[in-house]
Amino acid sequence: MTEQNNNDVLNSAEKTFCATRTELIAALVTYAASYIYTVSLFNGIETLWLWLPVGALLVGAAELLFRGGRPAGESFVWLGCFAVCVLSTVFSLSHVWARDRFELFVFVHAFLIWWLMSRSGRLLECESGHMLPIDAFDALIRLPFGNFSLGFRTLAAAGREKRERGGEKKKPFGWVLLAAAVCAALFIKAAVLLSEADSGFGMYIMYMEKLFSHFRMNCSWNAVFYFLFSIPVWCWLYGLIGGAYRLESAAVERQRAGVNAFLEKIRRVPSGLWCAAVGAFSVMYLAFFVVQFGYLFGAFTRTLPEGFIVSEYARQGFFELCRIMALNFALLWLVTRMNDGGSGGRLIRVLCAVLLAESMIFALIALSKLGLYISCFGFTPRRLQSTWLVCVLFAGCVLWMYTLFTGKRVFRKWMYFSAVSLAALALV
Repeated sequence: MTEQNNNDVLNSAEKTFCATRTELIAALVTYAASYIYTVSLFNGIETLWLWLPVGALLVGAAELLFRGGRPAGESFVWLGCFAVCVLSTVFSLSHVWARDRFELFVFVHAFLIWWLMSRSGRLLECESGHMLPIDAFDALIRLPFGNFSLGFRTLAAAGREKRERGGEKKKPFGWVLLAAAVCAALFIKAAVLLSEADSGFGMYIMYMEKLFSHFRMNCSWNAVFYFLFSIPVWCWLYGLIGGAYRLESAAVERQRAGVNAFLEKIRRVPSGLWCAAVGAFSVMYLAFFVVQFGYLFGAFTRTLPEGFIVSEYARQGFFELCRIMALNFALLWLVTRMNDGGSGGRLIRVLCAVLLAESMIFALIALSKLGLYISCFGFTPRRLQSTWLVCVLFAGCVLWMYTLFTGKRVFRKWMYFSAVSLAALALV
């Protein structure tokens, strides 16, 4: 019986959730960021400046947990893009995204999340790569929702540890709190006296009071609403940060092995079928170029098709061409991942190269239309955004062509180009 009781005690100890003081601090800092984020979310443009402390707190919480590990080189890229987009939003630096704040809002969140995944070393390929969809699923769904209660468990573990240390020498927490309150009261009184002595300083005091009015914890319904809404935000954020911290490297390795095994398993489609599919697409695009030659390439020679004006010609079919390029990327990805590697590998590479070349032509046609439009009517934010999109797609074609004939993976460089150019556009 004694041995059984000892085993029960050991098993219960193993099941007991434990959290370090560092995790507790990170959880509290993350909640502070969640509350401030909630306030900014429901107060519109006038509280965009709150993104600065939110970003600083979240980065600080992550660095507090991951400070022992060496950050990946690419993590600085994502952090830099995040910082640029936040500063652009707060200080209204960008004219390009002035009317599309929601899109810039999405980019800010995407850069922060991707930086967290890169900084924590939880990307499946240890870097950004072809497993981007799976890494994105982990970052948005699996890690945060799989660890949704991690914040509460961390707080509970800290409270349990404090109770277990009840026999130890207690720190004079009450006296420390009293001294801090007295110092705060004296500081506020001194600030009031200085504002009364000097009207200029008084204006600064009034300004600071206005800034921090959103954080007055009173009995208003707004404060209650912010508190209630900040709880699920905190659960999601700390689920991502704390979950990435607690995720063992062995688990990441098992997931990576499972994904690689699955990708090898789906390599069952014969090469002949892919040759026929890619060849059919290539022939269709070639026929389209021949039939619509005058219409498609008129922008290069600045000759409009009969019955068209510049604005109508430039806009017609632009986004359809971009969607066709995205569709081609999807087809090429399927060929890469599902080809059984049988005979006809050289023919597949040639056909894929032809498809990529045709995609580049689509991009050049779209750029020529944009160039004609801009030369006649000037730049606008939407036209600059469209130019950026086409340039990103064109760069993707060039880099994929390079990978096709060299075997070197450059997907990460394409992500760098897309992110850095987007961040640069946020300053224009």
